[in-house]
Amino acid sequence: VHWRMENVPVQNLAWCAASLVSVLHGLLQDDIMGENVRHVWLATDYPYLFPTDADGASFTLDKDDGAGEDGGERERSRPRHGTQKSSTFRIHAPEHDDAIAVLREAFQPGGDLDAWKLSGLSEQLRRYPYVEGKFGIDEGLLEDAGVYGILDKLVVVQSQVFVSGSKECSKVSSFSKQIVEARQELL
Repeated sequence: VHWRMENVPVQNLAWCAASLVSVLHGLLQDDIMGENVRHVWLATDYPYLFPTDADGASFTLDKDDGAGEDGGERERSRPRHGTQKSSTFRIHAPEHDDAIAVLREAFQPGGDLDAWKLSGLSEQLRRYPYVEGKFGIDEGLLEDAGVYGILDKLVVVQSQVFVSGSKECSKVSSFSKQIVEARQELL
């Protein structure tokens, strides 16, 4: 999934996240399109990371037992700043956090997409720290938005299924166009 959130009107983000979950559910449940798909890779310009547990499972939506003291809304774990994935994503609003939370919650137990694992470059690099020693990855490179973009592109070009956002829900980008063209060449 390639989801560029910058320049998307914040009032669209909740609907866009719910629509993405619906599209993914339809594709992944399809006997042909979703066959053998176990992981969904999220390439996004969203600039925050969420905590992971010891098993590398990404994102915990709730603190403690998941319900507020009054049984109402759950409290989300605070995102923490990650590597800047876009040099042009400058305005970050709570609606961005909420949209990502909707997507990530769908992959949690009981969610619409709980049969699949949501992953991305940030999570994978944190999950496999031993890679750094074996391949000599310079920490400075991992802070570079361009390097993140290249690595994300390498993964999504090889993916079984590729989904990018509609004009109402995602910034139109040359990145997505390049991925589509590269995938067409591979087919």
